[in-house]
Amino acid sequence: MENQRRNRSPQKQLPSDFRMKAPSLIITGPTASGKTQFALRCALALQERYGTEAEIVNADGPQLHDELKIITAFPADTVFGRVRHRLYGILCPNENPSAALWLNLAMAQIQRLQNENKIAILCGGTGFYLGALLNGISPIPKIPQNFREEVAQKFRKLGREEFFRELTQLDPDLAATLHPNNTQRILRAYEVAAHTGIPLTEWWRRGKIGRRGDFRVAVLRPSGDELRERCLARIHKMLEMGAVKEMADFLGRYPNYDGPLSRIIGYAEILDLMENRITESECVCRMDVRTRRYIKRQITWFRNQLPTAIEIHDFGETADIDALSFEDLRLPNSSI
Repeated sequence: MENQRRNRSPQKQLPSDFRMKAPSLIITGPTASGKTQFALRCALALQERYGTEAEIVNADGPQLHDELKIITAFPADTVFGRVRHRLYGILCPNENPSAALWLNLAMAQIQRLQNENKIAILCGGTGFYLGALLNGISPIPKIPQNFREEVAQKFRKLGREEFFRELTQLDPDLAATLHPNNTQRILRAYEVAAHTGIPLTEWWRRGKIGRRGDFRVAVLRPSGDELRERCLARIHKMLEMGAVKEMADFLGRYPNYDGPLSRIIGYAEILDLMENRITESECVCRMDVRTRRYIKRQITWFRNQLPTAIEIHDFGETADIDALSFEDLRLPNSSI
């Protein structure tokens, strides 16, 4: 696994004529649908059946960070030991995992794997990342970190309601589509409009840098009842594994933390549990409600944005990997 933090110097851009030698796999699906295990099975099957080596590339925003591994459901060490994993735990907690940053890092991994005659398996459920990879991304200028911190400070000073009113003046089209509680997106919309003088919606209208490559997409779609059971079991396991202690240790290193990880499901709930504002059963209930709402948004996104994806109606351990038709993923020099 890549476990060193990357130097935050500007990333080199891939050559405009970069093209893939073979399709890359994208394994996605709602939270707790078994993406990690399914991606692992795909990688092992490619090696065992066709002699084609594969590596798994992270496409989940929270798992880019190197902290709160229990709460972010970081893959277990046993998984990392079987197949190489990339882009896991590479960011500090205060670094923002933007779609542009992830896209450049992911495409660099894909290019490297193609040059080494290997298959890239992108695994994760962050829709912004997958949308950027499949549909391209608007060439929005990089927003300086100090300006982003100023915007975050203004948000805290003004409060959510007043800040959102100001965003409505800066980018009314986007504000009309956002819920005021979607902190990450309203901060992003505000900082882009305020720094560039151009609303985020206008940047989107100006076009995108198109995708470069061939991707086969699989969406894991287990039944609703099974997924609900899996989510609840995952929350209980998280607490049993020591999520409260993990949070306490984290806040000891990062007191008054207000970075990207503070917005993930589980952070606020476990913090409230730690500080005795809620009981453990209330913590579980709140996390379960938030997770279900997030899953509903994920499924809507998959349905609207990935209409031609292969749907896998089972979980990672038993899901049908043959539905992906591995034969044409073999590289020219692969043994059979």
